[in-house]
Amino acid sequence: MAYLDPTKLTCPTCGHTGQITIVVGVGPHSQQGDTPYRKYKSPEGFTENTDKTALLCPNDGTEVWRNVKGQRA
Repeated sequence: MAYLDPTKLTCPTCGHTGQITIVVGVGPHSQQGDTPYRKYKSPEGFTENTDKTALLCPNDGTEVWRNVKGQRA
């Protein structure tokens, strides 16, 4: 697991901005050739959706980030 430098997100609809920290890693059952997952660490000024897999703009509900699961290469 690794923390990337803060990433600036901007809502394409209203222009609301904020920085999030992204975590990259692999799961316990990963195998060689698997793609690492990418998740946000905390919402940092954005709103989480109900299943906590995406960040939404607090002003208009536009999705600005979605977690990415690792996949087979």
